[in-house]
Amino acid sequence: MINRLRERWRRFREHTWLSLAFDVAVLAVVFFMIQAWQTRHLPDNELAPVTELALLEGGRQSALRAGAPGIVYFFAPWCRVCRLSIGNLDDLVESGHVQWATVVALDYSDTDEVTAFIEGEGVSLPVLLGTAQTAADWSVRAFPTYYVIDSSGRIQSRSVGYSTWLGMWTRNAWAQ
Repeated sequence: MINRLRERWRRFREHTWLSLAFDVAVLAVVFFMIQAWQTRHLPDNELAPVTELALLEGGRQSALRAGAPGIVYFFAPWCRVCRLSIGNLDDLVESGHVQWATVVALDYSDTDEVTAFIEGEGVSLPVLLGTAQTAADWSVRAFPTYYVIDSSGRIQSRSVGYSTWLGMWTRNAWAQ
């Protein structure tokens, strides 16, 4: 029986396009299962928490902006994946593909650490200084975590981990 299964599998794998389609389908299923597992505790399709925090540059600001969809991005200055993905978000806002975005620093030792991270990555977005309560309010347990907020202030999408420019743009476009 095992030999018959091996032979059928070998014949199946000889069909290049069918084999490739199968491999892509398996990878897509695995990707979406991992994404679902990572975001299982994050709020979805509910009003985003009202959050007003201190700005890194001084003053205070809300993490949200009414009337237009945007992204709230949570990072930690020690997070290597955050270093790779925060530039994608910055580029989306600078190019006008996303109307607004706010980045919120969490799990930092002092503002100098946050400043060094932001300057090192060349981020031009407003940077809010979050607290442990902020992380609890938004259910942030890993970095980076980001939420796409629609024009009415509802969470339309959420993600944990690296996201490409295209991935962020697509999620934001769906919120419109």
